Amino acid sequence: MNMRFMTLALAAVVTGALSAGPAVVAGEDAVVRGGRLYDNWYRELRLPPPREPHPLLAGAVSGTSAAASWRCTTCHGWDYRGAAGMPGIERYRGADPAAVVALLTAADHGYGDILRPGELLDLGHFVSTGQVEMDAFIEPATGRSLAEPAPHEDSFATICAGCHGLDGRGVRDVPALGEVTRERPREALHMILNGHPGGDMPPLRVLGPATAAGMLAYLQTLPGRNLAASIARGGRLYDNWQMEVQALPPPVPHPAYPPAAVYGEDAPRTWRCKECHGWDYRGRDGSYGSGPHATGIKGIRDFAGAEPDAIVTVLRDATHRYGAVLKYGDLVDLAHFVSLGQSDMDTAIDRASRRARGDATRAADYYGTICATCHGRDGHAVMTTIPLGRLARESPWEALHKIRNGHPDEPMPALQVLDEQLLVDILAYLQTLPEDH
Repeated sequence: MNMRFMTLALAAVVTGALSAGPAVVAGEDAVVRGGRLYDNWYRELRLPPPREPHPLLAGAVSGTSAAASWRCTTCHGWDYRGAAGMPGIERYRGADPAAVVALLTAADHGYGDILRPGELLDLGHFVSTGQVEMDAFIEPATGRSLAEPAPHEDSFATICAGCHGLDGRGVRDVPALGEVTRERPREALHMILNGHPGGDMPPLRVLGPATAAGMLAYLQTLPGRNLAASIARGGRLYDNWQMEVQALPPPVPHPAYPPAAVYGEDAPRTWRCKECHGWDYRGRDGSYGSGPHATGIKGIRDFAGAEPDAIVTVLRDATHRYGAVLKYGDLVDLAHFVSLGQSDMDTAIDRASRRARGDATRAADYYGTICATCHGRDGHAVMTTIPLGRLARESPWEALHKIRNGHPDEPMPALQVLDEQLLVDILAYLQTLPEDH
């Protein structure tokens, strides 16, 4: 038994001895902090996530990570009624917080060796006085807030929009608020009341749960992330995420990039997705199978159609490590591209000759109206890039990728919503343009 646990045990004895008297009334600051600990205590306290699953949940829920198994919400739910076959915490409403602390420090819960006495007591105060009856504010069948949204527009615009933007899509760390509040309304109401673990979000508990439910109702009217825009942005992140998010280049090469490869010492280049997986998404089995870009790394074609959440998990894993450099919204956009934005380049481009399988004459007017405004009739007008004729001949897969998704951190239109054959025709037209300035 370590010293910290002995201190906690002593605190539990002392609080237990006082439990016969009236429970200590906590300020709302303690309750909301307890709500954030209930949500995700290791994020709130900025501690490393647990690496071993919680003994009570080990193997009980498929797909639950070791760290997630230690979150109170995983077992007891956002409605506090229980989840994953575990009981809820409703029966502890009004309980002495010290009694809740005793449960948290018992062997089956095991939080006594992790959380400090004050943290445990805040969590106890939340369990005792911070739970709300979710069905009183959210319609159980539809998940819609029972409040009226209109009276709360000004509250959102003045309290929340400074970070989230008026459309709720301003924070790259979280999904669009319109989406998350429609898909996970109880989680959203919990966060409106208590704030976000480890963040600066102001908890609105002091305004009362009815006001929080009204805010939820307004958030549910906000737009979600446009899927086509997300896919196109993911394509630009795949191209060059450092440029797209205006991030400083990583100072060291990506750990998974082969050091002996041609660009092994070019740190920024090694962190670009396309540098390993290619413009045709086939990696070692495609145009990057030989030449200076060859790495021997496989492509991403097997992930076409995969669940975006599963792709986000891969992007964050120990091999890829993009969780350290990209925000949640970036990872979702990139996952949407990998799942839904890839095209079969071999149907569009003859690999041996690099010629587009399209009709250049059909695309002349499209290029002349959509593209020539910036690039000029001959494809030379943008001085920061090579002439389009040369790019389209030397790297047609790159050119088609950019036709579909745009160029990182530039206002270039992404044309993926147009007919796929028309995009190949545009590529064929680019291959007729002069190669030199």
